[in-house]
Amino acid sequence: MSAIPAAVLKVLDDWSISYSHTDDQELFEIMQSNPPASYSSKVANVVFLKDDLGKIQVVIPGNRMLDLSQLSLAFGRQFIALTQKELDRIKEQYGLDEMPALPQVTSLESMVDEALLNQDELFIVSGASHEWLKLPMDQFKALTTSSHIGCYTAPLQPEVLENNAEQDLDDVNSAIRQFTPKRIRQRLEETLDLPPLPETARRIIELRVDPNADTKSLSHTVELDPGMSAQVISWARSPYYGVRGEVKTVEEAVIRVLGFDLVINLALGLALGRTLAVPKEGPHGYAPFWQQAIVTATLCGELVKRMPAKHRPSQGLAYLCGLLHNFGFLILGQVFPPQFSLVNRHIEANPHINRFYVERYLLGMTREQCAACLMQQWQMPEELVTAIRQHHNPKYDGEHAMYANILYVAIRSLRRHGFGDGPFEQPPIAMLDDINLSEEAVDEVTQSVLERLDDLNELVSMLNAAS
Repeated sequence: MSAIPAAVLKVLDDWSISYSHTDDQELFEIMQSNPPASYSSKVANVVFLKDDLGKIQVVIPGNRMLDLSQLSLAFGRQFIALTQKELDRIKEQYGLDEMPALPQVTSLESMVDEALLNQDELFIVSGASHEWLKLPMDQFKALTTSSHIGCYTAPLQPEVLENNAEQDLDDVNSAIRQFTPKRIRQRLEETLDLPPLPETARRIIELRVDPNADTKSLSHTVELDPGMSAQVISWARSPYYGVRGEVKTVEEAVIRVLGFDLVINLALGLALGRTLAVPKEGPHGYAPFWQQAIVTATLCGELVKRMPAKHRPSQGLAYLCGLLHNFGFLILGQVFPPQFSLVNRHIEANPHINRFYVERYLLGMTREQCAACLMQQWQMPEELVTAIRQHHNPKYDGEHAMYANILYVAIRSLRRHGFGDGPFEQPPIAMLDDINLSEEAVDEVTQSVLERLDDLNELVSMLNAAS
């Protein structure tokens, strides 16, 4: 057990606060006590914000979302979250690995959400990595005497993970009616005023269902699109794949390096990715769109290769699921510009929850719902539609669950290794069993992929230049 950092110990001693250390099992049980996992009303989090007047800290419960609009109404100020660099400077100043939800540790003005005070005890990070303290509520309240107490949060909206496609489309259309002047039409891409599906994508979709499709027909289809052809060849030449000798044609890329399964899915993903521009504004400090897409796709593909041969799904489809898992981000940026900015500011201020709760609260729908509806109408592979829609749902066990589960595991593993956004979440053991991988194997593959990040970033640069 690590020692409590000096800055935290001083507060506890100066205020004569009674506390106890928690063991991992006790904390695990608390985290699992009310789904979703890790969102417990007994966990206190601190969020640091700023405006032109200075910095503040807001202490909130783990099962609620900080609502910047409520803070604005209460104090007449427009807050945004501190950047990661600014947070790191505060941690360094006080000698902390993590910031504990104890107002006295810093000298900043503090707000405490009233919902937090309904508990009989609270769990708070000690400031040392992965160490937690348990405080009785009367002890915590003693630390809030100079804080503003008020309602600064909103409950997490009911999960919509079990919606069917028709309910999802209703949610998407409702958001469009509320936030845009667009007229609802029969087909979603017409409602959203999106560009038509690229001809290359249509040809590849036809090729996917052609039982006679072979390397030559795939190469010919890709070569009809010069930009796509160049991208596939560049992919095969990437240092990540370590091929010897020069790759000059799409056919060589298919036969010698990437394989038919990966190329047909890669080409489809690249064709769809080019339909929409990457928004210039996203949550600050989060992995850029194409970097997140390529790293996640690569990990999904590598995880499939690690699975026992008789249980492996299509590596190329798993790669496609990773490449397009965040396609809804592009849609939100194009269709809901004012709300997109608001969503991003709230995502930054709520790192303790998954962003689909933020989107559900502010828009009445999530990017996954919107993207899945669009993919369905574009007649994309059902495996892709399911993975996009269900990759935040640890309970999904319906058709094509394998792809959703691989994506779920890949995203959470990247988070644990410091890449990507969102809270720490451990994939259920049953899910790892379903995809026939151990936790150790997932960690090993993830680390191996991230060690090749420089090689993958060459592909990212290529896509950024083309978009």
